[in-house]
Amino acid sequence: MMLIPLDRVGEILERLAALPMKIRWLIRLHPQSFGQEAKFALDHLRRLWRLPSAAAVGEVTRWTDVLEGDPDLLQKIKAAQTDGKRVEGHAPGASYERLVGLAAAGFTSCHEAVTAEEAANRLRAGLYTMLRHSSIRPDLPELVKVVTRDDVFASRLMLTADGPTPSFVATHGYMDYLIDVAIRSGVPPMVALRMATFNPAAYYGWEDLGEIAVGKRADINVLRRLEDPTPVLVIAGGRIAAENGRLEAGFPSFDWNGVLPALSVQRMLPADLHAHNGGGIRLVNDVITQPVEPSDVPESALHAALVDRAGRWVTRTRLLGFADRLGGLASTVTSAFDLVVLGQRPEDMTAALARLGQLGGGVAVVEDGKEVFAFPLDLGGIYSSRPWQDVAELNRRFAEFMRNRGYPFSDPLFSLLFLTFDSLPWIRL
Repeated sequence: MMLIPLDRVGEILERLAALPMKIRWLIRLHPQSFGQEAKFALDHLRRLWRLPSAAAVGEVTRWTDVLEGDPDLLQKIKAAQTDGKRVEGHAPGASYERLVGLAAAGFTSCHEAVTAEEAANRLRAGLYTMLRHSSIRPDLPELVKVVTRDDVFASRLMLTADGPTPSFVATHGYMDYLIDVAIRSGVPPMVALRMATFNPAAYYGWEDLGEIAVGKRADINVLRRLEDPTPVLVIAGGRIAAENGRLEAGFPSFDWNGVLPALSVQRMLPADLHAHNGGGIRLVNDVITQPVEPSDVPESALHAALVDRAGRWVTRTRLLGFADRLGGLASTVTSAFDLVVLGQRPEDMTAALARLGQLGGGVAVVEDGKEVFAFPLDLGGIYSSRPWQDVAELNRRFAEFMRNRGYPFSDPLFSLLFLTFDSLPWIRL
């Protein structure tokens, strides 16, 4: 919600509370890219995490800064704990000793384990542990060995899809899919169900949720049998919300155009986006990168630019491993909330950037001066006013489109998002 004015956040969360599902929020303690620190002043954050729908703070992706004693982060963590908030961690690859240090600094959870041993280390360090399964990290069959071998920690485990794309949910489902994967991987059905329901409620201290009893609240999923976690009937707030795969509950309307700033794209010249050979970035999977020496950058490598939304600056480099045939692509899908522009032809890159402004955000691809793909995200460049099914289909088509241009991984949207995310190895745009 970085694009939303602070004085409107409470109003928006209140309106979203009218939805049939219960939505709880995490409040970030720091930006995901440099240059945005002023928006994360402690007084601003405190106002946000004290809102009724704020469950925790985090995820704290700059975990190495915490271990190095960053005074600003430590002050924010302590202030959040004083207000009774959980502190969600993000510590990929952290050793047991470092995990202990993070727990001592105030972290209460982590979801970055990719093996059962890494999950066990988090549990031994005193951290609640979310077991992740997503399009780019389908690790649950391995992770649940921490349960199937020894269930002593089962009450401190939860499940997460860690921000799935619409096409992933449309293809597989959401939490029902994760529960199903866990059961098929050997987790007893009741244990798997608790990892997605009771355990999170207990972790966040929601003692009024999840019991059919006087003074308690319980939304109810009716299953055919325990081994099949996809509900045939969903009761939320005492009313039928969905039945046999059909949504029955109404959704309140909300004018996002009055809240999210319209995308304004500054005119760029091809020379503004042309990266001279000073080294580059190589994608080694959907989100992890490596630096590339100038002598190892081929002429066919993409030009890559991060353009400030206000047009004040441009960062340029060369990019390998994303595609081998691409005229120009422009996107607002970035963790920095600025504009990423990629391509082999700077003329197509500038045309794609201009088209992105006409769309209001999203993804635009131009080849030989003509638009060949568009994925509009017309609300601030991060949300869509289209029906969810249409967005999921565009998401699927974009992945197929990029695979036809040499994209070798599973999800190009994640790659675009994380190109600017400075808390993952190594080099970022």
